[in-house]
Amino acid sequence: MNAPGSTSLVAGPGALRFFALIFGSFLGVCILKWGNPVILEAQIPMPRDAAEWLQQPWPSRLAAPVLMVLAVVGVMASKPMDLFRERRVPAALLVLPVLWLGWQWLSAGRSIDPVLTGWTLPQLTGCLVCYGLGLLVLGPALRTGWFWAGLIAGLGLCLNKAAQQHLFELRQDYQVLVEGEATGWTNFTAASLAEMKANLLIVRTNGVDIANPAILDKMRRARVNGTMVYPNALAGMLLLLLPASLAVLAAVSASLKVSVRRLLLGSFGMLGVLCLYWTGSKAGWLVALGVGAVALLLRPGSVRRKAALVALLLAGGLGLFGLRFAGYFAKGATSAVARADYWKAALENARQRPVWGSGPGTFQRPYARLKAPESEMARLVHNDFLEQATDSGWPGFALYTAWIGALLWTLGRHVSGGGGSIGLAGEAWPETDRRRLEWAVFLGLFGWFAHGMAEFGLYIPASAWTAFTLAGALLAGVLPRRTVSV
Repeated sequence: MNAPGSTSLVAGPGALRFFALIFGSFLGVCILKWGNPVILEAQIPMPRDAAEWLQQPWPSRLAAPVLMVLAVVGVMASKPMDLFRERRVPAALLVLPVLWLGWQWLSAGRSIDPVLTGWTLPQLTGCLVCYGLGLLVLGPALRTGWFWAGLIAGLGLCLNKAAQQHLFELRQDYQVLVEGEATGWTNFTAASLAEMKANLLIVRTNGVDIANPAILDKMRRARVNGTMVYPNALAGMLLLLLPASLAVLAAVSASLKVSVRRLLLGSFGMLGVLCLYWTGSKAGWLVALGVGAVALLLRPGSVRRKAALVALLLAGGLGLFGLRFAGYFAKGATSAVARADYWKAALENARQRPVWGSGPGTFQRPYARLKAPESEMARLVHNDFLEQATDSGWPGFALYTAWIGALLWTLGRHVSGGGGSIGLAGEAWPETDRRRLEWAVFLGLFGWFAHGMAEFGLYIPASAWTAFTLAGALLAGVLPRRTVSV
């Protein structure tokens, strides 16, 4: 007889615990070092010394080889094929992602910019590898602290960096630029000035070097990005991981004093909420409200009470949203207008290249030709779904959309526990904590994919690889069993 919570999916619980710790730590490192979209590979230099390895982001070309080595180790530490004997896995959730990735590779052969596509394909392949590892290997470990230790540590360090940016760094940098412009940049060395000009912190206007007004405005507003490429990317990471992180911390701190437990959860949760606010992400705010409404509707209780809570949440959240971004709307909602132009150009390029698109990761090339004259240049569509249409044609769009739609539908149906969770043998978490974590992971995934309709998280290793690992691992645990061992 199998013990409650045990599983035959692993060659050895100890080996899988160790692999879960290593892979979760790898995802934590991704948050800290691979938070840039892969198409910026040329702008991320290789670190030259220990200080740069510690403080600077790393080129994305270093990430894929590490992931592939870990994938091999993960397969060796488990019995991945046993999943299909234990669980009823919908064929669509196996076939669609493979067809989608296959289409990306076929589209790559017709790319208008092989360099950009060459940077993008390892990232998209990594998404499928992480999904497979989650599904075939990490399902039992998802509901343990082993997997989450390094991942939550990485998120915590990212949030700490974001808080420092808001409270100190951005304000200090703003003052340095203002004073530098006032003194004619005499307080900077020639090398520092050259670097600042290369990074567009200084621009030349009417023959005079001035601080970039757009950069100054961002610094003045103190929008934070932590270790991610920019504020909206951090908002997407918080939507993905904050609910699950709090669920994990609640489970692992159950034996602590109530006061200590409340301090731990309250501190981490408040830091996460403040960082989401400090990102200034409009899409992040609205998606967070939507996720909160879904969470309230799915909780036990009377329909009338849940409806009242949802109405209160939406009224308060949208009211604060209006107050917080009143100045933004007064200026004409510039980022929303810009996104509309990106999306229009993406649709036009998909119309012109309906089958193969222009190649994975190449949106900036057709956009340079199709954009409105007054619009700023963009490298990505700011919509992961439309990015598929412009990059790999309507077949790429259809396959990706069908995969994600089927994935969320299946998780939403089964995450309430119809199939029974799987876990490592001897795992001590109560069933209530496991269920809470499953819901939290599902809500995070729902929020991240929804946020992907206004951002480009699919092209950032830190967010995409984490999301697809969680999606696969959650799916492995909640699908119905084929048989019940007795």
